[in-house]
Amino acid sequence: MATSFHRASSFSTGSPSPCSMACRPWSGTAQPRSSPPSVTLVRWTPPRFGWTKLNFDGSVLHDGSGRASIGGVIRDAHGRVVLSFAERTEHAPIGIVEARALIRGLKLALDYGCDRLVVEGDDLTLVKLLRCESTQTRIPREMLDEIIWLLDSFDVCEVQHNFREGNSVADAMCREAYKTAVPRLLIGMVPHALWDKVAEDRRGVVHERVRG
Repeated sequence: MATSFHRASSFSTGSPSPCSMACRPWSGTAQPRSSPPSVTLVRWTPPRFGWTKLNFDGSVLHDGSGRASIGGVIRDAHGRVVLSFAERTEHAPIGIVEARALIRGLKLALDYGCDRLVVEGDDLTLVKLLRCESTQTRIPREMLDEIIWLLDSFDVCEVQHNFREGNSVADAMCREAYKTAVPRLLIGMVPHALWDKVAEDRRGVVHERVRG
């Protein structure tokens, strides 16, 4: 079965024009100029007609509680929620937990009958590995083999990266998992607290990602 891969789209604002300074005598030690922060505009985009999109995320708390969680959401071409999930998982390095979230989401997508799927997450290391753009990995071989087998189970599947700001619903589902020990699987909806985030994504709201 064919598996194709494409990058998520994002775009950056142009750099500010340099300031002109009047010539004047200078004494003392020259100070290095700090580079202006770069701004990337990020948003969630729906899949093409006839496709569904899985956004997944993992969370690991380093507060001594030993808690970790996975979460995700599947939406259609209109941005409507097909299903969402949130559950706690065994504490592990974040790369492992991210992969668990992806595996859980892929299994749910298959169970629901999705055949054309876009997979999107903010774990760039995992995304590059699955797109054969890098050999760097944070997961064991057997976990990678399981993910590849699941991806190949769809008629067509695309894997792409998006920044956390464009993956906010999946990120919020991870936080929802900490509120109860009972796994949550919601068909056609998300928790009430996440309605605004889903609505923003459907409207194509753009978020600024600032890096110094």
